[in-house]
Amino acid sequence: MIDVTVRVKSPTAARLLAGLLRQAAADEADRGQARHWRGAARRLDECVRLPRYAPRVQRPQAAEIDHGAVRRVVTGVHPLPVLTRDEARLACWHLMVNGCSITESAERLGVRPRTVSRWRAEDLGGCS
Repeated sequence: MIDVTVRVKSPTAARLLAGLLRQAAADEADRGQARHWRGAARRLDECVRLPRYAPRVQRPQAAEIDHGAVRRVVTGVHPLPVLTRDEARLACWHLMVNGCSITESAERLGVRPRTVSRWRAEDLGGCS
């Protein structure tokens, strides 16, 4: 058995090498060797994959809303605090009234744009 160390300088190069390893595995007659090459390609893909999304909104631990934290998020004062779900909903409403876009609101609140769209639709549906 021979161990080989390869350094790649960019995610694009890692993806290219992973593709070449998969092609070599497809052409390889020895099933054991092909399995090792596919495993190496999978590990390369895992190295360049973007990290999973981790929302910053926490479940409420107390019933109170921290209006100071909501005000900091609405005005964009950094560092932005971590909001509870109820605080994030309130801040989302204020950002909508102020005319912020969905993507900007999502970045400030630490949630996905889809969540902001859903919250806005619920808020507008309740006002009609």
